[in-house]
Amino acid sequence: MSDEENVTEAEAETTEFVPVLDEDRDEIMKDMTLEERQEALKRSRWNVFLYLGLAALMFGFALFPFPFTAEPVGNSYEQDLGFVWGAPLDGEDFTDVPIEIEVTATKPPTNSDARIAVYLINSDDCTGSEMLDLKLAARTDASHDNQFQISNKAPIEDQVLTFDFNVDGGGQCLFVEYVDKDDLGEPLFGSMEIDGSMWPNQIWAGIFAILFLGLSGFAFLGAQKHGAGVKALTEPSKKSTEEEVLEQTAGPTGPPPSTGPSGPPQAGPSGPPEASGPAGPPEPHAPEAVTGGPTFEAADNGYFFRKMPDGSYDQTVYVQAEDGSYVPYEE
Repeated sequence: MSDEENVTEAEAETTEFVPVLDEDRDEIMKDMTLEERQEALKRSRWNVFLYLGLAALMFGFALFPFPFTAEPVGNSYEQDLGFVWGAPLDGEDFTDVPIEIEVTATKPPTNSDARIAVYLINSDDCTGSEMLDLKLAARTDASHDNQFQISNKAPIEDQVLTFDFNVDGGGQCLFVEYVDKDDLGEPLFGSMEIDGSMWPNQIWAGIFAILFLGLSGFAFLGAQKHGAGVKALTEPSKKSTEEEVLEQTAGPTGPPPSTGPSGPPQAGPSGPPEASGPAGPPEPHAPEAVTGGPTFEAADNGYFFRKMPDGSYDQTVYVQAEDGSYVPYEE
């Protein structure tokens, strides 16, 4: 392959990915016709509603709870929560899935040392033989994978206790038991009702919701620009009466054109030109009165402009009062 072909391909690759700057976009908008601006305004408004709807939908997914319960197995209540959808990040962080467990003590033990113990064990097998060891480890040295909480006083009949957990994504096993505060190993006999909720979609759905909300903001700004352009083309700016009069009846900007002869007098057919001056001495006449004050010149629609002695014009518009005097025009 020759050097010229390499240069041509490099130029093609360079010009293919040239970004469109805001200044170029503004120039394109200036060249748009009224119909194109109206169509762009309609699309921008639809985009605003579309992205707002998607943002509301994602917020709904993020805030929607997934309910669950637990069934009695001997003296314990157990439930395999299955795979909890969440970010694969180990340890306690903002990506954890919140789980709320409400325990209603329908028939608690009469033992005053009775407590309600709740286990959340991160495991894919909730019936394995190692589950007893994991529960023991949670009681003695709780971790983010093996979590354990216990009530601080004896439960009362029909009392509702709430336990809040934050877990990593993966398999989760729930165990709820009545236990003696001094002997946690053996569950006590009693009945309870368990209602739980978890929010596995709050992270990814919340990210999409914020993204769509930002896109709706950009679409709104675009709709404002197109709306301003359409308004400028369909509703021209209104001017005051004084501005319109000044535009229509503006005074002369220079001296009047000369109307005298453009050259010397031409010779007649039979001799030199005849003198055009007076045949005798000039007759005496009275000198012209020089007022030296401003004068008023009439314009259209009954308005007047004041001309100053130096030939300039006052920019104030005047009208003639009933007594013949000139006063400034007021809207």
